[in-house]
Amino acid sequence: MEEAIKSKPVIRLDISKTVEAITNRYFALHPELLSPASPMEFPEDIYHVLDYVPVLFHDESEDKYIDALMTAVETSYENGLYQFAYMQYHMLFMSSIYYVLLKLYNLHKAEFDNALYYLLKDRVSAFYKEENTKNGKLFFGSFATISESDVFMLLKIIGIDSNLEGQLKKLVKERNEYAHANGRTIHSDSYLIEKLHEYNQKIDKIFDLVKPEILQLYQSTLTDPDFYDADIREYADPAEQIQDFIRDYALSFCEINWCRNVNIRKFSEHPAFDQIKELHSAMRAYYKSISEGEEE
Repeated sequence: MEEAIKSKPVIRLDISKTVEAITNRYFALHPELLSPASPMEFPEDIYHVLDYVPVLFHDESEDKYIDALMTAVETSYENGLYQFAYMQYHMLFMSSIYYVLLKLYNLHKAEFDNALYYLLKDRVSAFYKEENTKNGKLFFGSFATISESDVFMLLKIIGIDSNLEGQLKKLVKERNEYAHANGRTIHSDSYLIEKLHEYNQKIDKIFDLVKPEILQLYQSTLTDPDFYDADIREYADPAEQIQDFIRDYALSFCEINWCRNVNIRKFSEHPAFDQIKELHSAMRAYYKSISEGEEE
């Protein structure tokens, strides 16, 4: 549900433990619903959002948070608790949006600051306070202090139109209807998958808008001497240098795929083309490694 900016620290719950407690209680009351253990085949729609969350993290707690949400979705779906799976998937969806906003903040800081001021007015100073940051810096969770319906306005920086913005707000409104104690529930997996498919269509559209930003970032980074020059860059090993770039910009599987497909022959006349090529090869190798991991 939507929250306004608060000055007190945000309390973050362990979602996986909450779902486990609910599930255990549910089947204690309804043991007749238990069936012999068998491998659960989850629909692909459940995992679509994972293509759009970071693959590497500076903060291990963020990695655990995403894993806990995904585990909660799987557990809820497996046990027929479709309403919980729906709300947990919404949280994963919003997390992917917040990581997009964090990227845009880092890429267009002045413009983003202006947009935040326009959106928050006299509340903007609270947004940058210590309790809404990590080590003095914004992180993906910082954006959770903005009303969910309002936060989509910040995507105007990458050209979101009013139609898509309205569709995103509708997702929030529908989630809110199921999150209150009003008797509404989701009884079938087919309806749940229909709702998840709506989320997935929207996230695809958002990342279509993100793509030019990421491609420009990657190509400008590759040709930056501070990045490609092995004598002055942070990591001499190309693989470590590329993974640090992926981590710094919270790149997702989808975004890494865009980067690895960049045709670097356009830089063939660059005096440091061999170093650029070496780094790009490291990007391609990293993509291959995580692709093979997904197939296992």
